[in-house]
Amino acid sequence: MENLKVIRGGLLIDGNGSPPVKNGALLIAGSQIAWVGPQQDLKIPDGASPEVFDYPNGTLLPGLVDAHTHMNFPGDGSLIEDLEEETDELLLLRSVMNAKKHLESGVTTARENGARNKTGLSLKEGIERGFVPGPKLVSCGRPITIRGGHCWTMGGEADGTEGMRQAVRQLVKEQVDFIKVMTTGGGTKTSFPFLPAYSVEELSALVDEAHKFGKLVGAHATATQGIINALDAGADMIIHCSFNDSDGTYRYDPKVAERIAETGTWVNLTIYVGLARIHSLESQSRESGLDETEVALLDQLKRVHEASMKGSNQLIQAGAKIAPGSDAGWRSYPLGHFQKELVALCDLDISTMQAIVSGTKESAKSIGVGNSVGTLESGKQADVLVTAGNPLETLDALSSVEAVFKDGVHVK
Repeated sequence: MENLKVIRGGLLIDGNGSPPVKNGALLIAGSQIAWVGPQQDLKIPDGASPEVFDYPNGTLLPGLVDAHTHMNFPGDGSLIEDLEEETDELLLLRSVMNAKKHLESGVTTARENGARNKTGLSLKEGIERGFVPGPKLVSCGRPITIRGGHCWTMGGEADGTEGMRQAVRQLVKEQVDFIKVMTTGGGTKTSFPFLPAYSVEELSALVDEAHKFGKLVGAHATATQGIINALDAGADMIIHCSFNDSDGTYRYDPKVAERIAETGTWVNLTIYVGLARIHSLESQSRESGLDETEVALLDQLKRVHEASMKGSNQLIQAGAKIAPGSDAGWRSYPLGHFQKELVALCDLDISTMQAIVSGTKESAKSIGVGNSVGTLESGKQADVLVTAGNPLETLDALSSVEAVFKDGVHVK
């Protein structure tokens, strides 16, 4: 065995939900994990001289898997319309910066949920070819949306059943990893966040075409009817999964939740992106004050968050499968802080161990890469996060990064 590394830590959490191993160790051969277990059981092959990394007070975990990123975006409060004047070249440069930041924060795999034109695919290729550092990317290229719909400026407008099939075929030609579709509007000013964007017939054509080519479908839905339409069409993941009526009123629907659970459809809640906006306004209130409009907005955002957290708890209790994804880059949520989404999950009826498993193993399964990443197991890619504290005691420890390994390479 060549290119051997040994990583030792005071605690090892394998991502499967198993009890943590005190004084755990990993043996890495090239880009893969060769062995996992207690340090006292580690056996080095005869004649080998592995490079040793010791973290006696650290915790070894699988590299984090973020199921929802937007590398093009700054996460500084900017709207998508604010970026219209930026060239694709500038967006790609920002994406390079964001990818490095996300990797060094401990995210070794990320699902890129929409970038303008081919910038997301160029970033993925650049990372794979070693031009720039970043997580392994699972990319949709650009999301498919109705004319003038949510994120239309990314270049993915399509209408009608034939238009949907053509849009999928074009993205498959460009070698995307999955298909993302906007079943409702969203934060784009010309869209309607509480109304369905596509008919079931249109969405069914898209899902049929995507599945024919072996591509999973992630469906953005910020209204209950959008969720229902996505389920009727057979989407693999509901993104946001906001139970909003057409007038914007949040109203949890237990029958729809039951359908989500029964069909095994993944749900990406994106909790913290809303909290980030609340925290931004609260910070502004302390520093410079808010005008009447901003005070009213902050109050509304808090009410919406409270209602959606209650609904999310009910959704989990109904048996829905949760795939954590940050939505980082959007609005006030910068890249490099996926851990905040996992901390927010613990505000629901989820333990710290469950949050860790969700942000590694479950997230990897939801985006179709669970066979290669998401847990510390022999034969899987050697993606490892080392934290300075014990995240089982407090998930905030996930942000105290001591080291990151991607494909066996020490990247931080």
